[in-house]
Order: sequence, then structure tokens, then C-alpha cells
Amino acid sequence: MADRSKRLLEAAGMLLILALMTAVCYLLLAYPGDVSARQTENRRVFGATYMTMNNPYYQVLDNCLRSEIEAKGDILLTRDAAMDQDRQNQEMEELIGAGAQAIFLTPVEWDTARAGLEAAAEAGVPVIVVDAPVRDGSLAACSILSDNYQAGVLCAEHLMSIRDRANIVLLEHISASSGVERIQGFRDAIAGHEGFAVLASGESDGQIENAMPVMEELLRRAPEADVLMALNDPSAFGGLAAIEGAGLTSRFLIYSVDGSPEAKALVSDGLMTATCAQFPTRIAKEAAAQGYRALDGGCDQREIVVPVELLTKDNVGRYGTDGWQ
Repeated sequence: MADRSKRLLEAAGMLLILALMTAVCYLLLAYPGDVSARQTENRRVFGATYMTMNNPYYQVLDNCLRSEIEAKGDILLTRDAAMDQDRQNQEMEELIGAGAQAIFLTPVEWDTARAGLEAAAEAGVPVIVVDAPVRDGSLAACSILSDNYQAGVLCAEHLMSIRDRANIVLLEHISASSGVERIQGFRDAIAGHEGFAVLASGESDGQIENAMPVMEELLRRAPEADVLMALNDPSAFGGLAAIEGAGLTSRFLIYSVDGSPEAKALVSDGLMTATCAQFPTRIAKEAAAQGYRALDGGCDQREIVVPVELLTKDNVGRYGTDGWQ
């Protein structure tokens, strides 16, 4: 058990290092800070700013979005807000100054992104909100979102189908509306079902490095816990490391949302119960399509919701474990 926990911690550490290295490479090599008039002549320029590039999901989303845009001969400038909404608002202004004609935004905080949205509106630059909604949806040309609430519902329904009762702890991210919706869907689905109780919750910010110590504290506060619902896969990895460190693997069921390759492998191996898959390729293609529509007369929809799918050991092989779906 100690060896398995050590391997999981090493894997989580390597994943974090890889994500950081990838983000640095993006900033140094892939993202031009300024684009000259000669470079952009007859080419459309898009901007993108994500809540963090320290999450492989956003790296995949950006890569897919870049492929869609560059395939048309156009340019995507990408920024990493590093979980700082003030920084992201500044990045919005920087992208406008760099000539972005439309911006893709995954907000750090759904309710304090208004300053960046207003700057874009004042400049006449349409904003396509991607993955996580903003409170001021009227300031966005279009929002493309996973069905986050349903993701939580699907996790809860599966739990109730295989257990008669559960003592549950939650790993949350309360400043991101997508994370809030996932946890709320889970809570609503178990509400009124006798024997299913949430004993404690903790804020992980959706990050591996935060989730492990938070989960250790939750285990101290709720020693009878036997189910973890995590808002995303990185949080689940940190939670699983804490569970294994405490020698409680055989007791716990672990649910999360993302459908990352690493989570699918853990589901396949029986170390996680399920991950509710998002589809970043579909989201990116839809976001790119709406971005072009925003420049060519306006988006045809204000909100597009992309379905999710619960992946368990029974069906995870459908999408494989070597990549995103």
C-alpha cells in the first residue's frame, strides 16, 4: 500500500512538473507577445485567456482551438491567468491592444470577470466564454459549456446505484461556477435519499497540490468517510494520494469530472470509481466556429451546452486511456 501511495504521489508530481514545463514552453515559444502588421495582414487574430494552464484540460482545449484557427491561416494569442482574476482582466486588455479581434475566455472567477468583459465590449471585441460561465453573460457573444450540473448528477446517480448509503466528503472550487455547478448537481441528486450524507467539504481550487493536504484534513474531520466527490480530476488525484497515504483505498469510492487520460487509467485499474468525461475537442471546435461567426455578423446561439458522459470501469475502454475524448 505504501509503495502504491508513493507511486501515485510521484505520478502526481510528474504531472504537475509536466504541466508547468508545458505552460512555460507555451509562454516562451508558442505564444507571440506582439504581432506586427506585416504578420497579420489578411489574417484574423484571436486571443485566449484561461484560468490556468496548470491543468492539462486547458492545454488540450487550447491546442484544439489553435488547430482550428491556424488551419484557416489565422492567429491565436494565448495567455495564462494563473488563477488570478485581476491578472486575467489585464490580459484581456493586453490581447485587445495586441490586435485580437475576438477573445476566448475561461474565467478565473465567474463573478469578478466583469472588468475584462467590459473592456472588450468597449473595444468592440466579442468574447466567447469557454468551459466556465460568467455572471454577466450578456457581455459575452456566446458561451460554450460542458453540462457541469449534469456531471454531478451522473456521479451521484451511479453512487446510489451501487451503494445503499455513503459518508461523503467533497473537494470543491467555489470561485469557479463550473465547479460549483458540478458539486451542486451531486448534492441535489442525493438530497432526500436516506443514508447518503455529506460530512465535510474543502476548497482545493481544482489543483493537485492543494487537494492532498485538504483531503488529509477532511479525513481527520470525518474519519468515517467512504466516498470522495471531487470537482475535477486533478483534485481527485490529490484526494486519492491522501486516501492511499491513510491506508483507506479499499474503503473509498472516488468520483470526479474531466475524463483526463490519467483519470481514465485509474478508473480502468479500479483506483477511481468514475470520471465524468468532458469533450474538449468538441468544445474547442464549437468555440472556434462561434468565434468566426461573431466576427461575421454575430453568433447564432447565446449558449451552447456540450453533453458529458460518465466513464466507469465498464465503459472507459470506449474512449481509451491514452488521450482525451
